[in-house]
Amino acid sequence: MMKYRVASIQDLDKIIAVKNEAKQRIVEEHLAVWLGEYPDTSFLKEDLENGYGRVIEEEDGDIAAYACFHPIDTEYPKGSFSKENLQSFSRVMVGNKYLGKHYGTYLIESLIEEAKTIPVDGMGIIVDACNVRAIGLYKKYGFKKESSKQFEYGFFDVYTLFF
Repeated sequence: MMKYRVASIQDLDKIIAVKNEAKQRIVEEHLAVWLGEYPDTSFLKEDLENGYGRVIEEEDGDIAAYACFHPIDTEYPKGSFSKENLQSFSRVMVGNKYLGKHYGTYLIESLIEEAKTIPVDGMGIIVDACNVRAIGLYKKYGFKKESSKQFEYGFFDVYTLFF
């Protein structure tokens, strides 16, 4: 049974294991995302310390999926999106044994539902254009491409979902 919850610092080792699996898949698929050390352990630890980490947990305590859930100004410069009062997510990852079993879908659905409970106008995300699977999933939930922009860490497409 999948359970969506706020992650804690005690989850860090399990989240790192999920990240390592996701990074290995990215390398094997030759995707130009998450280059270098990103997301390194310091990003994940900071997510958890700030209450931004979200996980999908199995009954046995295994972490199946992870994402960072935060206000847009936490990671993106002012003006990145057409509206400023948005929530965002990043560092979305699913463990290998949970691929193709809708854990990523459940995670995105849960993030959207949580965002609807706080006073925001919607959600904003940035995604690399080569990440077509992620873009397809986001579009399924109504995210629309606003623009493509150069950020200090790369060139990304900007997507929004307004409530």
